[in-house]
Amino acid sequence: MKKGKVNHDEVENYWELINYNIHHISHSELKASLILTAYGIIFGLAYDVSSEFPEKDNLYIFYFLIISFISLTIISIGYCFKTYIPRLNNKLKKSVFFFHDINFHYKTAEKYSKRLIKVMEDEKELKELLAEQSYINGVIASKKYTNVTKAIKFMVYSLCSLFSLLLFELFT
Repeated sequence: MKKGKVNHDEVENYWELINYNIHHISHSELKASLILTAYGIIFGLAYDVSSEFPEKDNLYIFYFLIISFISLTIISIGYCFKTYIPRLNNKLKKSVFFFHDINFHYKTAEKYSKRLIKVMEDEKELKELLAEQSYINGVIASKKYTNVTKAIKFMVYSLCSLFSLLLFELFT
């Protein structure tokens, strides 16, 4: 196509792909928030009942289970925080669609507006920048999904150690 003639249906497909990746980004962040909320509730309950430390013969097992729970919880929470902080790839060309480039590359609204208008009129450049933005969002979504999956895995492990701790308390 010639410069100035943009096929809006084709461009819409790029935007749908970008929105698909954004959907996965927001779901990963929601899951991380739910994990942190669950830990907040667990620690709140633990604080309420923590005044009674056991006086048992098997304190090594008790402390092992507590240390296991706390260690696995810290790892899980660490992955939750990594979900919120993606690593950005700065090796791509500057884009009018990437928030980081808008903030740091285009110093004034006027410069940004002129560049955006020029890009929107050139179908080839528009598609290239949308494809790169889709790539960036896909990489971010993948990293967030990987981190939240690890957070869930370590949360399950930490809850198993907590459950073991509760069983130990009940039966000793």
